[in-house]
Amino acid sequence: MLERIRSRRVGCPAVERRDSESIIRFGAVAAFCVGADLLLPTPLSLETAALIYLCFSAWLSLAEGRRATLILSPVVCYQAWQTATLGLAPLYIAFSYGAEDFVPFGNWPVPMSRVAYGHAIMTAGSWAFYAGMKHFQPRELMGDRRPMTASRTLLFSFALGAAFLVLREVVTQFAGSVVAQLSFLPLAVLCMVALNPPKPLRKSETAQGLVLLGGVACVLFLNARRDSKMEMMFSFVPLVWWLLQRRKIGMVLGAGPALAAVYLIGIAPLVTAMRNSGARTETGSVAIITPDVTDRAVQQLREKYSSNPLDYVRQWTDMTMSRLCDPVAAGMVVWITDQQGFLNGSGFDYVPMTLIPRALWRDKPFIDRGREFTAILGWAADASVATTSTGQTAAGELFWNLGWPGVIAGMYALGAAVAGFWWRSAGVDPRRGLLEMTAYVGAMLSFVLGSGAAAGPVFVGCITAGLFFRVMFRLRQWLFPWKSTRHDLRVGRPQRPAIG
Repeated sequence: MLERIRSRRVGCPAVERRDSESIIRFGAVAAFCVGADLLLPTPLSLETAALIYLCFSAWLSLAEGRRATLILSPVVCYQAWQTATLGLAPLYIAFSYGAEDFVPFGNWPVPMSRVAYGHAIMTAGSWAFYAGMKHFQPRELMGDRRPMTASRTLLFSFALGAAFLVLREVVTQFAGSVVAQLSFLPLAVLCMVALNPPKPLRKSETAQGLVLLGGVACVLFLNARRDSKMEMMFSFVPLVWWLLQRRKIGMVLGAGPALAAVYLIGIAPLVTAMRNSGARTETGSVAIITPDVTDRAVQQLREKYSSNPLDYVRQWTDMTMSRLCDPVAAGMVVWITDQQGFLNGSGFDYVPMTLIPRALWRDKPFIDRGREFTAILGWAADASVATTSTGQTAAGELFWNLGWPGVIAGMYALGAAVAGFWWRSAGVDPRRGLLEMTAYVGAMLSFVLGSGAAAGPVFVGCITAGLFFRVMFRLRQWLFPWKSTRHDLRVGRPQRPAIG
């Protein structure tokens, strides 16, 4: 019996034509949004551009999800995230602060016209980023054969990944952030359980769901050891992916508002309260599960919620939307360039240093462009003593250095790096092995940093991640030559028969 093939063939004219049409369509919408941002009076400019982008980007996210082999992919997650950061959040901000004609960015009042200009920069960058991802995303011939990973291998890998997650700061200090990416292993294991479970779990959907719930709770507990709201929310990705893959649309529609409520009512207020408490660990982060301090913070939040639930939710919705609205940070960058001019590339002087592995340079200083931006804004005397990392956005950094040409060319290169190095190392279907799934999950969940952080570290990080996982694949092939789960199906390479 012939094996059914679900593939996207190299050089397939229909696929390339569809991708080109998507890029052109996105370009036309982006150009219209940029025109609205720059030509219409505020706040109408931001309201119009954000509403158009919201509708189109939501449609594009769903369209990309239908095309993806596993529904979720890096391009789907990036576009869905930008639906929120360039569509929903700016629309909310425009209606909230339109009467005041400025938007608060910390203690800085950013003029609404500069926020609209920042939205134009981010929108143009979003289109260039999408084009780069589409041009360099993996397109490989794939069969349906996906060897199952043994239960004991999944358990061992989960424990190993949990160790990397707990000791991530130590691993980063001695081996570099690229090796610390193995902290994605626990999530990768759970995603494998959701998408390609071992034989015992294939017999019972209930058992599979219970294992996923237990694993998600464990990963959530591990991520709660740090003060990262993003990582805590990432803990739920395997469960959501499982529901999507099984087409449980009703449960997915219920899970979305439920997770939003968990974030607005629980995670965001608790993490903020713990940060303000000053109870920091030796690494400088805040442990959310510190018993005494956590109990006091939970009690305070419970009292505030009980006294006025609507005001409590409205307050944290405002704060969340303000943090999601990347055009405000980009608008702050525009405001700075209005007064001080462009950097003409000098702001990228740190990039050569980031290319040197920490394993070869033990005393290599930690580079955090967000802390430097915090110091530039006057919120810290120096980057070394800054306690917060403020994102200037990738498009914002490129504009600050090279203007509009830098935004278009730089964001295209960044999208190409995410897809061509990181995503392509995993392939279209990562269910063939845990390393492939780890690389895929890492690329898929890089969307927050990929758009909101500085461009230079993300670009270098994509290159090093792609090289690291390719080395790991080679090492696995050398150590376990009898395994049939190695990544053989790269672009332009024929499919080889499984061994054994």
